[in-house]
Amino acid sequence: MWWQWPHWLPLAVLVPLGGGVVTPAVARGSARRAWGWAAGVSAATVAVSLALVIRVARGGPFSYAFGGWQPPYGIEFRFDEVSAFAFVVAFLGALAIVFSRQYAPHALAEPRVPYYYTLLLLDIAGLIGFSVTGDLFNMYVFMEIVSLTGYALVAISGERIAEMAAFKYLVLGAVSSLLALFGIGMLYGVTGTLNIADAASRLGAAASTMPVIVAVALLVLGFMVKAALFPLHVWLPDAHAIAPSPVSAVLSGLVVKLGLVGMLRLYGVVYASRAVDLSSLNWLLTWLGAVSIVMGAFFAIFQDDIKMMLAYSTISNIGYIVMGFGLASQYALVGAAVHIFNHALIKSALFLAAGAIIYQTGYRRLSDLRGVGRGMPLTAAALSVGAVSIVGIPPTAGFLCKWYIALGAFEAKRAAFGFALVFGALFIFVYYIRMVNAFYFQEPVHADVTHVGDPPLSMLVPVWILAALCLIMGLAGKVPLTFVAPAVSRLLGPLGG
Repeated sequence: MWWQWPHWLPLAVLVPLGGGVVTPAVARGSARRAWGWAAGVSAATVAVSLALVIRVARGGPFSYAFGGWQPPYGIEFRFDEVSAFAFVVAFLGALAIVFSRQYAPHALAEPRVPYYYTLLLLDIAGLIGFSVTGDLFNMYVFMEIVSLTGYALVAISGERIAEMAAFKYLVLGAVSSLLALFGIGMLYGVTGTLNIADAASRLGAAASTMPVIVAVALLVLGFMVKAALFPLHVWLPDAHAIAPSPVSAVLSGLVVKLGLVGMLRLYGVVYASRAVDLSSLNWLLTWLGAVSIVMGAFFAIFQDDIKMMLAYSTISNIGYIVMGFGLASQYALVGAAVHIFNHALIKSALFLAAGAIIYQTGYRRLSDLRGVGRGMPLTAAALSVGAVSIVGIPPTAGFLCKWYIALGAFEAKRAAFGFALVFGALFIFVYYIRMVNAFYFQEPVHADVTHVGDPPLSMLVPVWILAALCLIMGLAGKVPLTFVAPAVSRLLGPLGG
């Protein structure tokens, strides 16, 4: 079958990587040519990543050894259920590029537009590479590709406030990258290999556990900065709020998940080796996740800038995922892993809808957007669907993930965290109801917001595709839960044994 062709796996990275590099040459200064090329490359990337998902769903995990050199001597790509995040990356990246067709020339000077698409494609390549690599050092390389393109995308408008936000992001990102690099170096020193599977098999034979503990601590800290877990979140609100809205969708939906996918990979190594006891770390992550849920929601309540509100909401939802990791039970980890996927869909829907509203009205403060639901009914409705989903109201995508994490808390005999999760969802409901109330039930401050109309189809279609998926992934929630469950079972298998 076509989806069994072995070279799809490297092409998933090489297509957006090569396409991104040549975008300025293809565009020759034209924003329209740049968009057409980027849209074609992203569509090809979606097709390639879909082939990989079909293969793993039908035949289980598989690998690709570059040059025929088998690991641990050669470089390996490995595709499993967690790697299916690559399809989400490709799909959401493609929607962000479609959305950018009219948005990018409006938000950026025309000479910058081809470089904007270059950076988006390179960011997509880095995220896919990070998801599929079977090599610790290449994990770091792809993480840096994602980070560097992210800094540039935040600053691409050239405005001083954007440059300052990008600089803050760069400083903290550089620190987290160094922490991760030191952790990888220590694991290599202990195991003598950079292959992830090989490191897992050798780690248990380490002469001393202290270097392993330090390496794990460094990697966890680096990954949690990338994920913007409270109190390591300080780079996120400005970067996500100030960036162009398609970039905000990619950053919040995809880039912050890099640290979380990295955590799953690290847990796979440590759990498989049984080299160290992670119970203390899991206890810490559970509490930090709970605090992040509450503090992210608390800060969001007081925001008037719609994109700043969405940015703080990301911090809160990262807390749910990290809490699931810390609870370390089957239900909790399945819920957390699926929430990585579903949150990407939901948050992309919210940021793109918010971007469409800002594009049409010129306003971004909630107090200025009162009554916008009358002027932009389809966009406001899509944003409301995303808001309901992020709160976790059934039957949306956000409900199933949080329900499974709550069940995981009871499964782990830590019921208090299950109740904390429900309380956090109510807290999140407060600031999203403010948004819906302003859109539909308050009198406009600016009369023009009731007459602007919905955005062009190139913006509206991606927004509604994502809004529809917020519902579909809730109604068909058993599909992603069943898909991810084998990866979680393999991860936790040694603990049960």
